[in-house]
Amino acid sequence: MNLLGKLRAYCAIGSLSLAALTQHAFAQDTPAFSDILAELQGPITVLLDNGNRQTGRVSSWDGTNLQLEVSIGGGVAEISFLKDDIRDLGFPGNEYKQLLYEWMQSDATVEQAMNLFRAYYQQRGPYLSILNPREISLFVEYAEFALAQDRPLKAVAMIDVISPYIEDERVLDQLEESLLLAFFKGGMREEAEAKAREWIKEAPPSGNSALGWRLLAELHFENEEFETAFWTALHPVAFSNQMPMNHLDACYAFAILAAEELRLKGEPERLAAEMRKRNLAWPEYIEILQGKAPAAFLAEAEEPEEAEAAPAIELLEEPIQTPSPIDPIESLPTRIYN
Repeated sequence: MNLLGKLRAYCAIGSLSLAALTQHAFAQDTPAFSDILAELQGPITVLLDNGNRQTGRVSSWDGTNLQLEVSIGGGVAEISFLKDDIRDLGFPGNEYKQLLYEWMQSDATVEQAMNLFRAYYQQRGPYLSILNPREISLFVEYAEFALAQDRPLKAVAMIDVISPYIEDERVLDQLEESLLLAFFKGGMREEAEAKAREWIKEAPPSGNSALGWRLLAELHFENEEFETAFWTALHPVAFSNQMPMNHLDACYAFAILAAEELRLKGEPERLAAEMRKRNLAWPEYIEILQGKAPAAFLAEAEEPEEAEAAPAIELLEEPIQTPSPIDPIESLPTRIYN
């Protein structure tokens, strides 16, 4: 082995050793989960509106009155606090949030992360009506993480619990989308369809998300209602502009596949070319679409002048009867046809 080869081998061994040492140090520094739970069950601190603080163990909480057992001299006394007099609560165990976020980043520690999220909820969940927005945001992350890890029913349950205590409209909109997606992923198709239609009534057609349209299109496509799936998926495509729109890739994909099922002349190719021009990848993350990218999408994108000459929508069999089956929209912009 020449000198350069030896140097590379030495560096590789050094990197492996450093990685092994880091992993070993992390394992050494990580406390046992039972120790974490014991600390989370420790005394809490009540901060009152008048600035006074009191630390003790909760002996009773009925949503209005909070009773703490506090140490006084050599004994124990109970002190009661009205909810309206409490400014904030302080909990032990905040230092483990960094560990939680580290666990969230690795597939190997997903279960540990879920368990720690659950432990934080058991500790703080009973006091949601008192918690400040920063504390509640932890459970927004819990719901989002559960959804990302294919635990949709857990996400549904968490969103349902925390939503009444959130005032930020942007967070509520985020949770509404997550709830809709969780219903769908959890196999609650009727609930998902009803929720999607409610979502569509409130969402701006050219907003930053097409989730409601995407899920309705997917439901119709699953049921082989291809005409309805086509028009449903096409709606956000027609209203979209140059601004990014979440789930627009899925809407394009369902419109393309539905157009193929309907044997629409030229429309799959035109939509595929437009999708590629907008740098949208085929949404393989959706199970029903995996491996179904059509030749029209995989082919080289058309030149602009060729795209302009693409034929208008035409059915080989029967004409489409209605311009759009989705209430309250009765028609679509003319750019669909041009």
